[in-house]
Amino acid sequence: MNFKIISICAAVVAALLLAGCGEKKNESVKSEKTEEKTVSFVLKDINETVKATLNDEGISFDVSEPVVLLNFFATWCPPCKAEIPHLVSLQKKYAGRARVVAVLVEENVPNRVVKKFKENHEIDYFVSNSPENMKIASVTADMLHQPQNFSIPMMVLFVNGKYFRHYIGMVPEEMIESDIKDALKEAGK
Repeated sequence: MNFKIISICAAVVAALLLAGCGEKKNESVKSEKTEEKTVSFVLKDINETVKATLNDEGISFDVSEPVVLLNFFATWCPPCKAEIPHLVSLQKKYAGRARVVAVLVEENVPNRVVKKFKENHEIDYFVSNSPENMKIASVTADMLHQPQNFSIPMMVLFVNGKYFRHYIGMVPEEMIESDIKDALKEAGK
């Protein structure tokens, strides 16, 4: 009897972690359709910026690393927080070859709050807190044919600006690492 209860509880916890967090209605990503083929975004961390440019094959980034893992998250999302140690680990392990670019999908969060969040979770990768965040989230959702109120966490892996893979919900570090290795092979690194 106790084994049944434990099994059911474990299944419920696993389902919650894998499902991710739905977007809050008042923080929904609004689509801004554009006729242009090239759209640029400036993503701003506390100390630096990353320019992202939408193209026909994906999104290119003005970073030296050929592989970029674009991570959409929110500070209130438990699965997003649970993935942070994995992203920190991957950023360290593949420094100079792959880069984590996190995009906060909450509007009007003061930089001091983001800075404290980064400190509390020992985040050493790029975290964008920019007015452009919702725009790049919308464009990425469109590119992946996802609903505008997509679930988070959501990650998209790019190789030299080309779409490679994407993940919705919490994903094991080993799975992302395997895909990063494949992406680096494709990039010739």
